[in-house]
Amino acid sequence: MAEHADIVIVGLGAAGGVLAKDMAQAGMRVVALEKGQRYAGEDVEVKHDELRYFVRQEISPNMGSDPMTWRPSRDATARVLPWSSGPLALGPLFVPPSVGVGGGTIHWAAWAWRFRDAELRLRSTLSERLGEEAVAGTAIVDWPMGYDELEPYYERAEYEIGVAGKAGNLNGEIQEGGNPFEPPRKREYPMPPLRMTAGDRPFFEAARRLGLHPFPAPAAVNSVEYQGRSACVYCGFCRDYPCHVGAKSSSAVALLPQALETGNLEIRPYSRVFEVKRDGSGRASGVRYLDLVRKEEREIDAGYVVLSAYALENTRLLLASGIDGNGTVGKYFMTHNYGWFTGTLPDWTNPFAGPAVATSVIDDYTSELASGDGAVWGSPIIGFGGDVQPVEATRNMPDSAPKFGQGFKDWMRENYRRTFSMYHQTATFPREEFFCDLDPNVKDAFGQPALRITHDWTPRDEQDVEFMQGKKREIAREMGMLEWWEAPTAPPYHVSTHEVGTHRMGDDPATSVVDRYGQCHTVPNLYVLGGGQFPTYGAYNPTLTIYALAYLAADHLRTEAGAETKSEVPNR
Repeated sequence: MAEHADIVIVGLGAAGGVLAKDMAQAGMRVVALEKGQRYAGEDVEVKHDELRYFVRQEISPNMGSDPMTWRPSRDATARVLPWSSGPLALGPLFVPPSVGVGGGTIHWAAWAWRFRDAELRLRSTLSERLGEEAVAGTAIVDWPMGYDELEPYYERAEYEIGVAGKAGNLNGEIQEGGNPFEPPRKREYPMPPLRMTAGDRPFFEAARRLGLHPFPAPAAVNSVEYQGRSACVYCGFCRDYPCHVGAKSSSAVALLPQALETGNLEIRPYSRVFEVKRDGSGRASGVRYLDLVRKEEREIDAGYVVLSAYALENTRLLLASGIDGNGTVGKYFMTHNYGWFTGTLPDWTNPFAGPAVATSVIDDYTSELASGDGAVWGSPIIGFGGDVQPVEATRNMPDSAPKFGQGFKDWMRENYRRTFSMYHQTATFPREEFFCDLDPNVKDAFGQPALRITHDWTPRDEQDVEFMQGKKREIAREMGMLEWWEAPTAPPYHVSTHEVGTHRMGDDPATSVVDRYGQCHTVPNLYVLGGGQFPTYGAYNPTLTIYALAYLAADHLRTEAGAETKSEVPNR
């Protein structure tokens, strides 16, 4: 006989952490299943190991246990994605999301952005600015909610997990030192911004000389002690690594301890979910999973099932469970094109020190602000002056640099400590021809079908990237860069931990998988949360918006389940 819980949660990243905490505090019995381990003790404390975490990607699934395949179009043959490490790599790249309690928030670089209202009204914005031809051939829509509805949930996320930054727009009043282009916020960030890394200073000053408006990146990293967790110690092992002092605001340290204190949450690591079970009426009745510790298949029944894994894994689970959402599950795959740009400066930048997010950002060309100016949709330009260790640096060298021998050693010795990178995040548009389904030929080590991704870069994607690269070249010249090299406008990667859109939300069950609360249209006691909910994509990192949508879902699910009323945003 299967066990029973009020709610079973699959995946304990950003969305899963929110639901686990809120539902447990509301008095519901919650069982959370995570296919990875819990990172504690030596796994976290002794973590300054580039070979273990960056090269071997220990906290990410690999193509042996979790294969994914890719093809550029329907008529092409899919191949298993190459597994290469680190987003700075210019060669074939696949950086799968983290596995383990905390999910992607274990390895994330912790940029904590709010989306702009124009990004939530993408169809309306493009049509108004550029005409209907700008959305022709796409599946672009407006989100079912606007920025004003999400703003309280953004604030709640910033205060509950802890985000450092400087407000640029408080209730419509532009603030000195912040982002003058950001949407209005009700309150200042709960923590002041992180201090600059060495490489960020010349970037900041060059941008100011060019008449741009640099500001400190919003960072889910403690700049001061917060909620009993240490401030960042600038060790430089942040992105791709667990944080050994708990300064990075992973759900594992910012949310789950509070959930566990209630006694209502049970976390089961090493649990690979195979199927969402359904009863005769079509409602979700629980899940079937493999317990890798006991080495046995198990089932658990629940009144509600929450899928809160990565967007791609949520999609694979839905399809493997026979839940196709009226044919919409897997549609409208979207990702980011980063446009990596790296160069060398006359002075030392010491890129090994400090987190990558301790940097300045330029938002002058972001989103709709670039529309009609050589780009359909723009992006922030983000400095990257920290968190690049030596092995990673060898994967981001110019073609002219020797790749082995004494010449390689000389180049690294003379240039590594003087490098500085910039990147952006132009988003792809949802299109019918870009989607995910189950690969008919490839299975994982447990006999489950692999997810197949069909995606390629469009001329519009390349046009937007080239526009942004041109702006970076202007900044590079002003910074006095001695040499620089760029990623191609159509890079060789198609998966990069920023994938969204494959179980999109909307009010119409015929064109979306879930509603604004993440509640599945066809299976009403199933919630499917995360970046896969995004109907369109913005130019910013998705995680804070995933948190905000999860808080919105938690309030709705608590009401639906008749649990206690929502908690308030914590005071400063």
